[in-house]
Amino acid sequence: MVAGLATVGGRAEEPAPAACGASGRPGGQPRHIIHLVADGMCWSTFTMGDAYARLKRGRGLRWLELFRAPEAVVTTVNMRSLNSMVTDSAAASSSWGSGSRVVNGTLNMLPDGRKLRPLGPLFGEAGWRRGLVTTTEITHATPAGFAATVKSRGEAETIAPQYLAHRIEVLLGGGRKFFDRAKRKDHTDLFAAYRKAGYTVVQTADELGRAPVRSRLLGTFAASHLPFGLDLDQDPDRRREVPTLAAMTRAALKRLEDADHFLLQVEGGRVDHGGHACDIAAALRELVDFDEALEVCLEFQRRVPETLLVITTDHGTGGPALNGVGSKYGDSSPLFAHILGARRSFEALEKEVPKVAGVGDLQRLLGEALGYRPPEEKAAAFLAFVEKQWKPLFGGMDGLGMQLGQLMANHYGVSWTSGAHTGEYVPLVALGPGAARFRGFQQNTDIFRHYTDLAGIDYRNPEAPLLAECAPSAATAEFGELLA
Repeated sequence: MVAGLATVGGRAEEPAPAACGASGRPGGQPRHIIHLVADGMCWSTFTMGDAYARLKRGRGLRWLELFRAPEAVVTTVNMRSLNSMVTDSAAASSSWGSGSRVVNGTLNMLPDGRKLRPLGPLFGEAGWRRGLVTTTEITHATPAGFAATVKSRGEAETIAPQYLAHRIEVLLGGGRKFFDRAKRKDHTDLFAAYRKAGYTVVQTADELGRAPVRSRLLGTFAASHLPFGLDLDQDPDRRREVPTLAAMTRAALKRLEDADHFLLQVEGGRVDHGGHACDIAAALRELVDFDEALEVCLEFQRRVPETLLVITTDHGTGGPALNGVGSKYGDSSPLFAHILGARRSFEALEKEVPKVAGVGDLQRLLGEALGYRPPEEKAAAFLAFVEKQWKPLFGGMDGLGMQLGQLMANHYGVSWTSGAHTGEYVPLVALGPGAARFRGFQQNTDIFRHYTDLAGIDYRNPEAPLLAECAPSAATAEFGELLA
């Protein structure tokens, strides 16, 4: 494993190509399929994530090392949705999950109401075990795209019982409120229903560690999404309650590995949320946590080489970029290193910032939380925005997080295009038996076909024609509502 950039004669040398450790050939049939998603990861986030990983832990992203592994298939994927060049997570995961493009915001359902059958139930009928692991709510768009069918991704209270109906064997993430009788609108006790169906139900990392291996498993470790890693670092008691993505992934594999066949989706979902908030420190920390979950999967693949790993993202979010700063851009690298000084996420600050008592109070808060005391002029301008004295010219930056991201760009050297998703082709790395199918430029819907063909499942969902292509008239539109 690469320990960082070596230095020869005062210049940084690229690491040597690293062997992936997997013995499975790119051809052949996998017994196990693990689909890993770093939700909302732009190419620029990937670039900065590797640099951040070297600063944070002394070695770059394991994912990037795989790009150099001769047995890995590296490609790019068009992730557009049925109605837009820019996808949301629901349409993205549905394209993988059903092989059909759908309208943003919907899960495995065509505009005319036709329901699509996703991978979860299809693979279950074929005798495969299934698992969903995420740092978001377990009912959130990306995990749901593999196992649920609803008109709106917001129907979490409908998605939760669909997992039970399909008997998805392992479910780990947040979203406790959608199972809790006291929180659900229909007052259904889904926890009791899951227990009755043979699931072990856990709510803390300690309970997860003690849970029996030979039972179905439902773990919900927060009422909503799991906290950002940055914030958990400052709260040791909560850190002991909330498992890392790597720990949840390891627990899922323990419960699936005895199966002849399994399909597992692992999502680092809060990379996306860091992007929406224009919070580069939170986003990069989540990407490193995702990379550590990938390492758990690589360890598993070394032991069980009949495993296909597919590592990708669904879209970019926020369009962050490290800018050239200073004479000959010499200040860019030291500014970027300031990200290590962040101790709290923007999300954790969003309730405190509007309550600050003037410029000095803001400087103190940001200094303690983010390692930056902005100059008085910049701090005053930011507070004027918070107090609604001015609005950005570009609507995509009209939010507290977006403007805080712009303010912090002076300290980090990283600026943003908006708090929205971006329409870009995304990276994909496939490793292990079946990886050869992923060679060449891919459409998002191809992933479903690869998985079903590799599993010997002869099924295709109906499709609908694209609802929107590039058109001059679109230039008259204004920037509107953001999707998660």
